[in-house]
Amino acid sequence: MEFRVLGSLEVRGAGRLLPIRGSRRRALLTTLLLHAGRVVPVGSLTQAVWPDGQPNSALANIRTYVYELRRQLQLFDDAEDRLTSHPGGYRLTVGAGELDLFNFRALVTAGHRVMRHGDHHGAAECFGRAVRTWRGRPAEGLEFGQSVAAMLACLEEEHWSATSAWIDAQLALGRHEQVIPMLRETAARRPLCEHTWAQLMTALGSAGRTAEALAAYQQARRVLVDEIAVEPGAELRRLHSAVLEGRSLDSAPPAPPHRAAPGAVPGTPLPPAAQPVRASCDLPPRLPTLVGREDVLDELRRLGERQSASVDDQASVAVVAVSGPVGVGKTATAVAAAYGMRQLFPDAQLFATFGAMTGTPRRTGEVMVELLGALGVPQQAIPSGDYQREALYRAVIAGRRILVVLDDVADAAQVRPLIPGAGRCAVLVTSRPPLVDLDVDRRLCLSPLSNGQSLQLLADLVGRARVEAEPGAAARIAEACERLPLALRIAGGRLAAQPTSPLAAMARRLENEPGRLDELTLGDLSVSPRIAQSYRTLDPVTRSVFRRLAADGPPTVTLRTLRDRLALSEPVADRVLEELVRHHFLVPLAEASPRGGHRMPRLCRAYARVSGGSGDQRPSHHGAVMNRPVNRSRPADRAGADSGRQSW
Repeated sequence: MEFRVLGSLEVRGAGRLLPIRGSRRRALLTTLLLHAGRVVPVGSLTQAVWPDGQPNSALANIRTYVYELRRQLQLFDDAEDRLTSHPGGYRLTVGAGELDLFNFRALVTAGHRVMRHGDHHGAAECFGRAVRTWRGRPAEGLEFGQSVAAMLACLEEEHWSATSAWIDAQLALGRHEQVIPMLRETAARRPLCEHTWAQLMTALGSAGRTAEALAAYQQARRVLVDEIAVEPGAELRRLHSAVLEGRSLDSAPPAPPHRAAPGAVPGTPLPPAAQPVRASCDLPPRLPTLVGREDVLDELRRLGERQSASVDDQASVAVVAVSGPVGVGKTATAVAAAYGMRQLFPDAQLFATFGAMTGTPRRTGEVMVELLGALGVPQQAIPSGDYQREALYRAVIAGRRILVVLDDVADAAQVRPLIPGAGRCAVLVTSRPPLVDLDVDRRLCLSPLSNGQSLQLLADLVGRARVEAEPGAAARIAEACERLPLALRIAGGRLAAQPTSPLAAMARRLENEPGRLDELTLGDLSVSPRIAQSYRTLDPVTRSVFRRLAADGPPTVTLRTLRDRLALSEPVADRVLEELVRHHFLVPLAEASPRGGHRMPRLCRAYARVSGGSGDQRPSHHGAVMNRPVNRSRPADRAGADSGRQSW
């Protein structure tokens, strides 16, 4: 959703303008937005909506308006807690980057911060984008009670202050001629502001227009004496003397001290205007050979071309979710696709991994700090608050063509804050389970390679002559590796290191189930630890079912198998089957419907039989535990809860 109050009230969702009809409803929504994230008492709402006196039906009308607004917002937004009722009032919640007022304040705060560090380019960029956020007078066309009217007047002061700070930054950069027209207009509207006259004198004098600078001083003095009977202050007198004596003027007059407006959201500096976003490529090295993913790469390329060619700055960001089992090549495919789209997203190509399956997954805030650094934001200037980081992240990316690859994600909640707002950006997200609760443009579930593709990959690794000399052994290796690129690369790498070793010997070792996973290890590449990490994300009931199926389960597993052979209740059996399929411990049979039949991959079965679920604490009352409801919490949530208990 996108809410705008810096101008006439606008609400946008799904790329469309949401019609909020009726001045009372619009006034109510504006008041809630001005207090976004806070409970607004009903009394304050009635005073804001009826400035000339409240009718007897004011309370009932407020309830009706809230009900109607809630229904309208839900048409474009599935967040149930967007507009909530509280004892004595109502609260409207907005996310990072959704309210133009918060974006404006974050940019202003960022501008003042970089200005203090002497980064005038960065300050000009921040203040300029902040000023451009405004489309007119705040909540234009609506009337409010005294309290909200005072807030709107303060907002206009904030706008003027940001404009003045932007001019200071422009003067510091030597852009004198460009700001003179705006300064003349501002001086006419705010004739008693000495700092504006000082800016105008600085611009005129530095541009070589000495006579006009002296005339500006005389005009300022005349206004001050006539209106409030005071002589010009020290700032104007200093500039007047410098012009008379022909001395060089400062690049910018001293700016008045900045005070954050009430409710302002702290921000952080943006990159310099000369380099608004560092054109960086943070992608990891791509594999020299990527077999069998040509169709996927072509599809991603076409999607990237459509997104990059869009001329609508309000277009939705393109999001693609790539999922698949352990070792199927999700990261390699996403990285290869990103390299193929570098020219389509020239401003930056960013890569960050969440390490969901490493045992120590990273948190969203940590990843956001990494991305902001890649975008040129100084590390020491990145704020600690999640909301402020998100607001700055979206502000930095706004209007750019940037590709973001978010790798090894555990759940949708991790990546939602990292999805940019409207623009011509694209995001590739990789995860083992499909992120079904993440709104995406395209979902791609990678499957193991075909027989022919597996043999091609082996040939690339060990040499085509060896594969052609032992085609049967090569096919057995591919089958034992489940045709997974990671397993094939490990087997191929080991064979490449032993150029005289027959492929048949490797095939025999891989076909021996107890030693299969030991064979699929090469340096820091190994299949077993990756299966183990996926296994740990399962809840205890699903782990137990997985072990039992691996030990003595039938070749084909159905819902009925879980009910009859494992004595699970139907709801538990249904959820366990869903979890095992979601994490790729069971895969649908090609000839059956997803609910009709599944098989357990060989490598998963080998892991369960060899490891025996080491580290699990088996319940003593097995039947009772097996029929408890499955814990559906996400891995990241459980990790966060454990962390909280440890840190108190």
